[in-house]
Amino acid sequence: MERRSWKFFERIESLIIIVLMLLLTLAIGGAVVALIGAVFGLSSVRNIGGSIAGLGGIGFFGWMFVTGDLAGALLGRSRQGPGVENNKNTKVENDA
Repeated sequence: MERRSWKFFERIESLIIIVLMLLLTLAIGGAVVALIGAVFGLSSVRNIGGSIAGLGGIGFFGWMFVTGDLAGALLGRSRQGPGVENNKNTKVENDA
């Protein structure tokens, strides 16, 4: 039973990565479409590309912020907790 639940979490993690990749691809693709629309003077193509890029960017960074990866990176925190180095430093301080 333990192994089965572990596979479930691996699948969920893979699904999250796939969603993030799709959102980032959407943002980059929309930016390229907006750039092409701007170069050729097609305002409707530029506006549609800008909207697609905006939705992809908001989705990507929103998802990263909600899951905590971006928030942890901005705040300098890790989900793994204190590392081995911190444990060594506290041991030295306790001995002194």
